[in-house]
Amino acid sequence: MADRDMLPRTFQANVDRFYQRVIVKTLGELPTHETLVVGETADMNTFLDRCAAQIDNHTANEAAKAFVLTLDGLFERQLARWAQAHGIKFSGATDLSRAAWEIAAIDIDVIGVASDLHELHLAGNVARHGDGRACTKLLAKAPHLWTRTSFDYHDIAPKPVPMSEELRIGQDDLRRYTRAVVQFWGHADPLPGAVLAAPY
Repeated sequence: MADRDMLPRTFQANVDRFYQRVIVKTLGELPTHETLVVGETADMNTFLDRCAAQIDNHTANEAAKAFVLTLDGLFERQLARWAQAHGIKFSGATDLSRAAWEIAAIDIDVIGVASDLHELHLAGNVARHGDGRACTKLLAKAPHLWTRTSFDYHDIAPKPVPMSEELRIGQDDLRRYTRAVVQFWGHADPLPGAVLAAPY
């Protein structure tokens, strides 16, 4: 067994630990509110409570966006190391399909992770750069990240509000992205007993 054969299993375990111990734990401890109330209030305490609820939900959304950026960066670093270990030139997450096929004969469309991995990469770029080409592409690919029918989020900065600031990354989205990464590394794992799917 070559050392490089251990990489997919190690990477899969590292992603799983990061998701379970950091993302789930952190987001689970942040206070959030299902419905935010806006408008005039009869007293200052009610007004301040409403402001605090807005800040809570804004903070939770910022944390989720930070995690999508971190997860995307982690996966891209892992891919680069995996490709290097196999002597394959890798030029970023956009080169994922070619590297996966050349190294492990993985068709990411066939194993059902292409769409979620692409969405993860775009969301990571939007979280980092704001409005731009990635934001336009992500809006076309995943409008549900903007069009959720809810009253639980208000941007707290003065208007106008850039499109990227209204991006909503939920816990279900982070679970979906992590599951795709874990599944990818499971299929890339050449060792016996590979775990092909995440338990979440």
